[in-house]
Amino acid sequence: MQLKILSEKFYANYAHCSEILKKENRPYACLTIELDGLLFAVPFRHHIKHQYVFHTIGEAGLDYTKSVIITDEHFLSDDRPSIESREFAIIKRNENKIRYELAKYVNQYKRAMRHRDNPRSGNILKYSTLKYFEEYLL
Repeated sequence: MQLKILSEKFYANYAHCSEILKKENRPYACLTIELDGLLFAVPFRHHIKHQYVFHTIGEAGLDYTKSVIITDEHFLSDDRPSIESREFAIIKRNENKIRYELAKYVNQYKRAMRHRDNPRSGNILKYSTLKYFEEYLL
């Protein structure tokens, strides 16, 4: 697990993907996690109000629904993000839990992919950024 920032090349490649988080003036810090041979970048966000999150401080934390799969090493910037030291300590203490929760979310997304006609699959498929990376989840 490492702290990273998505590169301009990533954003140019996925400019058409409306669910991928973008900020004009500053990038999102992400935590990279390898699962099943895939590298995921999970963004840090504030004011997260759904269940697919690892909360660090208050309503801030890692938003699993906005995770992306890094398919090219150039999609990660050489720049290093900075996060609050207290938040970093919480992340370090909970690495196994975060990995487990991300894997659980990815598996739930995969189930939703197989059962697209189920109404309960609707929200996870609609709002997740994993919809742009389904070919890697098959």
